[in-house]
Amino acid sequence: MREEINIQLILKGCLQGNRNSQRKLYEHFYGYAMSVCLRFSKNKNEAAEVLNDAFVKVFKHLDRYDPAYPFQAWLRQILVNAAIDY
Repeated sequence: MREEINIQLILKGCLQGNRNSQRKLYEHFYGYAMSVCLRFSKNKNEAAEVLNDAFVKVFKHLDRYDPAYPFQAWLRQILVNAAIDY
C-alpha cells in the first residue's frame, strides 16, 4: 500500500509539471512499459521509440487519469495504443 501512496504523490507532482516527478514515474514503470512495447515491436530500438511516444502522451494527458483505477492499467492502454499508432 505504501508504494501506491508514493505513486499517487509522484502523479500529483507530474500534474504540477515537476520534472523530477516525471523522471521518477518514467524510471519506476520503465521495465514494465518496455516489456509491453517489446510485444508489439520488431526490435528493442523500435520498442524504445514507442515507449517514449507513450510517455509523452501520459504526461500530456495525465489530467484524464482517474485515480479510482490502477495507474498501471491506464498506462498499459496508452502503451498498446501507441504501439498500434506506430
